[in-house]
Amino acid sequence: MISRKFQFSRALQRLVDAVERLSEDDFSKLGDESFNIEIRLTRKRSKEESSTPTHDANLANVIERLTAFRNREEAQQFLDANFSTRKSVEPIARKLDIPISKQDKVETLRDKVIEATVGARVRSQAIQGGKV
Repeated sequence: MISRKFQFSRALQRLVDAVERLSEDDFSKLGDESFNIEIRLTRKRSKEESSTPTHDANLANVIERLTAFRNREEAQQFLDANFSTRKSVEPIARKLDIPISKQDKVETLRDKVIEATVGARVRSQAIQGGKV
């Protein structure tokens, strides 16, 4: 019972805090019947959730491994298996100085990373007439 009282008290305090953060314009709209009042709850992200766990040493290892693959398909399988989200591929692309746009999807970023690593080596070998 004490816990419920505490939770209710805490919730009311948070509502009061939210009302106090309203601007003067927003505050005047509270009494205007042409406006609706909605309460929206959003989850705060902690710093651990928002930061990327990938370090420079790990990125260097990943790039070294990507560069060592014999062909694009092997690199594609590696990226598909280990980097499934845009957020996980983006640090690799940034480390390779690949231009990234907000519209790039994870598949596009993976393709750019593959072209910057395996693709560049394979193209260079083909131009030099080497075995691909």
